[in-house]
Amino acid sequence: MPVYFVSHGGPNLLDPKDYPSTHTVAQGLSKIGKEILELNPRALLVVSGHWEAGASTLQVNSKSGIQQPLIYDFYGFPSWMYKEEFPHRPGPELARQVSGMLGAAKIPTETVDRGLDHGVWVVLKKAGLANAPFPIVQLSLFHNDSMDKHFELGRLLAPLRDQGVVIVGSGMAVHNLRDLFTSRSQGVPAYVPIFDKQIEAALGCENRKKAMVDLEFSDYLRKAHPTLEHLMPLHVAAGAAEASPKVKKMLEAYQLSLSWSCYRFSDE
Repeated sequence: MPVYFVSHGGPNLLDPKDYPSTHTVAQGLSKIGKEILELNPRALLVVSGHWEAGASTLQVNSKSGIQQPLIYDFYGFPSWMYKEEFPHRPGPELARQVSGMLGAAKIPTETVDRGLDHGVWVVLKKAGLANAPFPIVQLSLFHNDSMDKHFELGRLLAPLRDQGVVIVGSGMAVHNLRDLFTSRSQGVPAYVPIFDKQIEAALGCENRKKAMVDLEFSDYLRKAHPTLEHLMPLHVAAGAAEASPKVKKMLEAYQLSLSWSCYRFSDE
């Protein structure tokens, strides 16, 4: 199965006034959703920039197999956004498998009952995956900024691809909210396309891990990501797809201090 990285934005992604079906972002996410549906996977395993567990421990949801209430982890948006729903199937079997795999690699991973956060349900809903015919399971990130550790996490998850599981990293290619709210009249800052292209180049390198971890030394890293939690899902995805040489940029769009770039990793 291929691996995807999607940029998820905020809850206003669901506002048709902000992102109508003709919008580049909406079209790109819709294409990804259609691809995933056509794959008919056993399940979807998603990591989001909005769930971190411990520095060296993880959590995975779907423990009971009962859909939990969504997490509306955003503030100051119109009231209707807090009533949005995302019907989906949890995946307790996959949750137990992931916990066992990672536990065997000496990463304690607790199965829990937790709703999907907006880094998962908003973007998947925009992609057309509500009521998908397969389970959707969310795995946390580590509560640290280690690019190496998150890439290695992806490597550990890679065997699931041969078992019908599509792995999705959900974050943002560039995510500077401070500049988003303070520099609206100044257009796209120079660091946005520069760092976005550094990511693209790193993903295309033969030694993908080194190139991705070396983003730590980019002069533009801390402008593009004042905090790194929205970048870590890309490292998980890149690690899970390390054996897949083909990388396709499914979406490129810059919006002030955000990059919406999305990628698909595949063998052919």
